[in-house]
Amino acid sequence: VLLDVISNGYQGGPNSLITDPEFGVKLSKRDKLLAFLRIKDAALPSGEEALGKVLQTLKDAVSVRRQGLTYLIAVEVRSENPQRAAALANAISETYIRNQIELKVVGAIAARDVVQRQIQQAEAMVVTAEANFNDYIFDNINTFISETGRADFGTMRDRIQAIGLERTDAETRLSILDQTLQSRDFGALASALENEAVSALQGQRESLLQQLATSSNNSTEAVNLRAQLTQIENELLNQAKSASSSVRAELSEIEKRGSEMRATLSSEILSSNLPPAILAQIYRLQQVSLNATTQYQALLSRTQTLETEAALQVADSRIVSPAFTPTSSSYPNTKLILAGSFVFALGAGVGFAFLFENFIGGFTNQDQVEAHLRAPVATVIPKQAPVNPTSASVSESVIDSPLSMFAESIRRMRVSMDQAVLKARSGSEDAEITRGKIIMISSALPGEGKSTVALSLARTLALSGFKTLIIDCDLRKPSVHKQLQMEPSNGLADYLKGALDNGDLMDIVKTDERTGLTAVVGARRSDIPTDQLIDRGSFARMISNATSRFEYIILDSPPIEPVVDGLYLAKYADVIAFVIRWATTPQRLCAQSLEKLDEAKRPNAQIVTLLNQQEGKKAGYFTAYSDYYTE
Repeated sequence: VLLDVISNGYQGGPNSLITDPEFGVKLSKRDKLLAFLRIKDAALPSGEEALGKVLQTLKDAVSVRRQGLTYLIAVEVRSENPQRAAALANAISETYIRNQIELKVVGAIAARDVVQRQIQQAEAMVVTAEANFNDYIFDNINTFISETGRADFGTMRDRIQAIGLERTDAETRLSILDQTLQSRDFGALASALENEAVSALQGQRESLLQQLATSSNNSTEAVNLRAQLTQIENELLNQAKSASSSVRAELSEIEKRGSEMRATLSSEILSSNLPPAILAQIYRLQQVSLNATTQYQALLSRTQTLETEAALQVADSRIVSPAFTPTSSSYPNTKLILAGSFVFALGAGVGFAFLFENFIGGFTNQDQVEAHLRAPVATVIPKQAPVNPTSASVSESVIDSPLSMFAESIRRMRVSMDQAVLKARSGSEDAEITRGKIIMISSALPGEGKSTVALSLARTLALSGFKTLIIDCDLRKPSVHKQLQMEPSNGLADYLKGALDNGDLMDIVKTDERTGLTAVVGARRSDIPTDQLIDRGSFARMISNATSRFEYIILDSPPIEPVVDGLYLAKYADVIAFVIRWATTPQRLCAQSLEKLDEAKRPNAQIVTLLNQQEGKKAGYFTAYSDYYTE
């Protein structure tokens, strides 16, 4: 339909859409840009390509939809010009109805042509069937006479043959008449009719022709002669037509008598006492002829019906209401778009904020951590910059600025660790209670400040007079020695491998000059899987040796998600401090890492969380009592 509208046009005339400024062929922005940059010459498409582009543009502008559950179909066209939109909508509807009628007419005519071809075959079948039946009757008439003793069969056959001769004679005369009428050979026509009146008229015609040959072309005598000649020729033609009609009637009567005689002969033969085999053959031939005749008549009737249908086709659809020129634009609906955009933006913002706040993003307050992870929060550690520009670690703030928010948060963490250790050791034997407290500092991902928190806690304990040991258990990426500004050492790796002579822990420790903290530091990445070193008995002996000499042992473990070392370390700890970077660490990973630690730790060991590097002073007690802190 759309292609027909493009080809035949609408109110703008044939092919008007091809040159239409809105729907017609034009250069795209890409083509213009390429032409401007002299990359490609700008040329309008032509032929099928142009037609395809116009068709696609019109297709995108047309909308056809059903109105609810009714049989009404709405055709809408979007255009910059309201008159063009209405004209195109009407043109599409009218073209659809016109094509619908044309298709029905074409279908009926095609069916008629098929039936007509079948009629020719059926007519041949009728002739063949009748000829077979008559030939069988005539060829076996002597047999029928001898079998039945009825001589009248021969008489009827002779009469049928005589009728056949009459029919042949009539057909010959009719053929001659038709040929002479068609050729207007009046001499042959007079000879064929063999009528005195016709012969007299032919004589008059020849006489007039002779007189006309000797007369002047434009004389009155010639005009009169031509008029008389025309009158005589018309009379001859009428006589010929009348004779032809008489011969046709005669031929029809002969055929009728022949049919009746053949029917009588067939009836008499079938009612005679012929043998069953002969009767069966006659019945078969008769039925074949009857079926062929019935089929032929049915096809003739069907042809007439199809011709009538082709002439009287009406459309199945009609236009209920034509399209009128719109008074206002339907697109864009500015108010609706703005309202929808506002609602969508508001809903999307709230939804994304909710997801980020509760499932995707990091934690931003203590209540959120406890509600999502079901683990107590030991402290919220503010983001701290080194007090001195030359400081190697933020942990020096507990030394250089002991009254700062950062130092106080570490001390609050220490209190929580002590309480967690007491809770873990409640009900244990005296030896278990008096041995050194093992605190493991862990996190889900690298870069969350875990080593800084571990060193800050260890230095705070050392400054308080406790014998404290910090062990850099991150054998893959050790960093405590850098923060303590110590020389790196392979002592821990050698100790765990059993490469030391006496295997004494004190041979591999170093001392922090500023706090008296004892540290076991690393040097470089291990050349073997580090989890194998931690899982050996040598690490357990080291922990046992450390708990008998130190009051606090701080284990700075690797992150849980990248490596498995921390899960092997968890079984040694009395309490595990899980560091979460403020607004950064994904909530899902935190929950996943805590679940792994809970499965790996000792049954009585406690897990607490730390919210690290909080930006600003948003913690409640920091804000409310900021006068107590000195930055």
